[in-house]
Amino acid sequence: MSDLSRRGFLLGALGIAGMGYLASASADPVPLPPPPVPIPPLPAPTITPLNYHSPALQPFVDELPIPETRAAAGELAATSGMHRYHRDLPETRSWGFGQSVLGPNLEAYRDQVARIGFRNELGTHVLAPHVDLTMHGVTELDRTDPRFTVHLHGGANSPDSDGHPLIAWRNGGGPRFAYGNRQEAATLWYHDHAMGITRLNIQAGLAGLYYLRDEFDTGRADNPLGLPSGEFEVPLIVQDRTFNADGSLQPMVATYIPQGYNQSGQLGDVCCVNGVVWPRFEVRRTVYRFRLLNGSNSRPYIFEFSNGMLFFAIGGDLGLLDGPVPTPSIRVSPGERVDMLVDFSGLADGETVDLINTAKNDLGNTVFMVPELRPIMRFVGAGDGPAYDIPFTLRGGPGQPDALEPVYRPGSVRTMTLLGLNDDSRAAAVFPTMMSLNNLAFLSSDIDMARAGTVEQWDIVNTTPFDHPIHLHLARLRVIARQPILTSAYFFANYPPKFGIRWAPSADPYVIDPEQGPPPWEVGWKDTIECPTDTITRILVKWPSVEELGFDPDTTIPIPPGAEAMSPTGTGMSGDMADAPEIHGYVWHCHNLDHADHDMMQQIRVRP
Repeated sequence: MSDLSRRGFLLGALGIAGMGYLASASADPVPLPPPPVPIPPLPAPTITPLNYHSPALQPFVDELPIPETRAAAGELAATSGMHRYHRDLPETRSWGFGQSVLGPNLEAYRDQVARIGFRNELGTHVLAPHVDLTMHGVTELDRTDPRFTVHLHGGANSPDSDGHPLIAWRNGGGPRFAYGNRQEAATLWYHDHAMGITRLNIQAGLAGLYYLRDEFDTGRADNPLGLPSGEFEVPLIVQDRTFNADGSLQPMVATYIPQGYNQSGQLGDVCCVNGVVWPRFEVRRTVYRFRLLNGSNSRPYIFEFSNGMLFFAIGGDLGLLDGPVPTPSIRVSPGERVDMLVDFSGLADGETVDLINTAKNDLGNTVFMVPELRPIMRFVGAGDGPAYDIPFTLRGGPGQPDALEPVYRPGSVRTMTLLGLNDDSRAAAVFPTMMSLNNLAFLSSDIDMARAGTVEQWDIVNTTPFDHPIHLHLARLRVIARQPILTSAYFFANYPPKFGIRWAPSADPYVIDPEQGPPPWEVGWKDTIECPTDTITRILVKWPSVEELGFDPDTTIPIPPGAEAMSPTGTGMSGDMADAPEIHGYVWHCHNLDHADHDMMQQIRVRP
């Protein structure tokens, strides 16, 4: 298919879908108008030769690997190794923290500082041909000597220990961070956050879970909450992937997009859990606690069991719910975690039940013909286990943390917009879309400001055909409500200005249905919240006080020897401390990693 016919196919498909994508003769990014009316989630299309596909792989033949749990201390090397994702695939190069792929479960305790160093021993990039040289700060050197840093996702850490994407290290170097852990028990995770190549670094394997314990959720058999522990507390890192016949990762979705370009989304056709394709896990007849992370680049999931059985959500991103929430399904977008109890006491020896995904595509992924991904993993009954009961409450009682405060609407309200653009400066990409926050580039002088110790309401308006998981560093979030809007009326009545000029008008005049509160399993504290298309997602944003944090959140981030830094306004790179740019604060961004790399990330400073 010629470049012209490819472009014609894409523009035609988008036109049929009513998305109104327009080509531009200008190099300036041009806003992409929304469809005339909201379009509901759609079934996945049939398999198409226009997309890459993994070789046929038999599901449920490999055992689920369980990463070791080790103290969050000392040094952890990010290394290159050989890994086999499925028994019928050849070994391939991958990255991991101290292992061939992914990393150990790091364990820390509330109010005990964890000091840990990370060292870059990655060698050449596992996905070198796919490094996009048009991204911010990305050079040919990132193929042969890739940058990396580490962000503790969900951790309330000082700016110099947050893993700012503007500061990174090449082979032989690495950061040393101090995690204060001044927050309640939660399932956090750590992952690469290097500017412009995060999507590739995490896909290659740079991610792991971080268990933060406290006096209630101790992780021991005698924990006051009566939660399963030891072998019955199991991490599940869920990531969709596509593989080539030689066992290597295929990060591209569409065959018509040239190699070496960020395609605005990576959605695979097989599912890996803990680095293995469609694994099986033998369970005993008892209650298990699963710490589940959606570590995928772009794909959201609706998790259910194949027999329709209920399970119990007990927590989310930043801690426990007031009590277990029985549910037959739960939606988890990239970057989100769910803490859940599953009772296998009725599963006979050899009997199986599968964890499956029932999510449909949003409009954008339908246009890209993203494949359905239904199976996740299989559980197999294997004998009796110790008795665990489902606790009645988890907060607010004796020997429990305080109950969650009722969510409320703060007096201070900001509108933040999610916008798609056509970036013809990257026309060689065939389909040169980019995503932005507030119509701004990441490397912008228009930086959001917040005040430590304050509480705000953010009304996040999604004008794009994609659902977006939005993650704020440092802040604690609660979902207030979601409300559908007629996006086309909002967009054309407030047409966006030239790219680089903030665009954030209120969408309240364009609502078309009543507000909907969060489902019961989403009422706790969070750090990542899914913002559906054609919707205002209203969230409570709590910025911790200096007293709670124990540090100044706006202090200048020093550039350590050996690190490379980029100017916050994009004026260049520096490996010399004397010439290092002054960097402050944190970022907030979409956790669709391809979107975050271009350009759906913004800086934010949190002043005392």
